[in-house]
Amino acid sequence: MNLRDLFPEAVVNQTEEMGQGWLSQPLEDQFIHFPLETLSQREQALLDLQAPQRAVQSVDEDSWYQFLVQKKGNLPVKFEAVQLLYLEHVDPLSSELLDLFKGLLPHLTALVETSSTRTVLVLDQTIPFEVEALVQDILPTVESDFGLKLTIFFGNSWTKLQAEEMRQVFDSETQLFSDFVRFKGSEQTISFAKMALWARSGQWNLGAIPEKIRHYIDESKDMADIIEAMWASQTNLVQTAQKLFMHRNSLQYKLDKFHSLSGLNLKNLDDLAFCHLLILNG
Repeated sequence: MNLRDLFPEAVVNQTEEMGQGWLSQPLEDQFIHFPLETLSQREQALLDLQAPQRAVQSVDEDSWYQFLVQKKGNLPVKFEAVQLLYLEHVDPLSSELLDLFKGLLPHLTALVETSSTRTVLVLDQTIPFEVEALVQDILPTVESDFGLKLTIFFGNSWTKLQAEEMRQVFDSETQLFSDFVRFKGSEQTISFAKMALWARSGQWNLGAIPEKIRHYIDESKDMADIIEAMWASQTNLVQTAQKLFMHRNSLQYKLDKFHSLSGLNLKNLDDLAFCHLLILNG
């Protein structure tokens, strides 16, 4: 099965670019053009992955290393929302693999090699992108093609971080990942909420994370009550809305708004459980 079978809406011709609204790629001696409105984010990223690698925008990785690791200088870029991905590897990553990540991940701002066995990806999440499912999909192919094994921690998508808060979040997530790899390193990919729940169950130090998430909860009107009602109903939105005497559409709006603010999707049981424990135990 070829690309034209998989994407019947695609157009094949001799034109290199079709303009805005199209994703264009070489196909033998022609070009194939995919209407963006018919593609999911994951399909776009996977098509980029299989295409010939394009030149990528250079990123100032030294300034990020100085800011995050050496605690020097100013925040290189201030984002409305930012997410850090932590990659653990035995050997240093090749330049070819680093270029692959740059071409694959939308809004990748920097690749920071914090040590010979750890690389941190800085993602601008101002326009949200669900990176976890994409990375999990392509990870087996990446490991096979490059002959390596990766352990990946998906940090939270944080909003409204000042410079010092950015450093605190980085330090907290870094320590959390290090503790996990040292004491429970069997899982290859792990989400932020799952890692945080593991840490709380073992009384590991979460650093600045609980205070920042609790601040998001306190900043969102009625959110503590919503979290407790959702926990009692095990994420059933109809029952939660009834408990709170709230229209379901209003509840959904508040959940979406909290997701954008905090990075946590309360319809996900791990995310909900972490917030519930923060309210219960502080």
